[in-house]
Amino acid sequence: MRWETFAPLADYRHACTLRDPADDTRSDFFAGELTKSLGFAGYAAAEQTHGNAVAVVDAPGLYPGVDALVTRRPNLPLIIRCADCAPVFLVDRQTPAIALIHSGKKGTLANVVGETLQHIRADLAVIGPCIGPCHYEMDLWSEIERQLAGLEVHNPHLCTACHLDRYYSYRAEKGQTGRMFALLAL
Repeated sequence: MRWETFAPLADYRHACTLRDPADDTRSDFFAGELTKSLGFAGYAAAEQTHGNAVAVVDAPGLYPGVDALVTRRPNLPLIIRCADCAPVFLVDRQTPAIALIHSGKKGTLANVVGETLQHIRADLAVIGPCIGPCHYEMDLWSEIERQLAGLEVHNPHLCTACHLDRYYSYRAEKGQTGRMFALLAL
């Protein structure tokens, strides 16, 4: 199992998994293996309905009907999965609190990031790998950045479809692909 991390989140446990043919990233089992490999016993996961609902969580489990999770609980990793949609990592460094958002086209248009910001006073945001405007009719990066106005935003502009050696891309691979998992914990 391989993953990458982002320098702005160095003070937080986090990961974004990379393409690895040896892993069955379509399986529910994979999220559990990822959290165990990072030293956690359980995790909170979003069902991901491509909407804008948010859950504030304090216990492990699958949270139905949501695309964003917020917590203040230490050692409770938040997990989402993506294969072109953007994982958005939010941190409130003062409280402390964190949020992890699945923001695809529908969720971004429905302002899932803005809805999440109603539940956390974030001051730092990282936009993870997602499909870029070079391969998609909508510029997810610019719309998500607009929703994050006023925060310290880090966006490495990593396009999943441009880097099929590193990431899965649902669109570029016509739905026959795995998923990357994003994890964030206090």
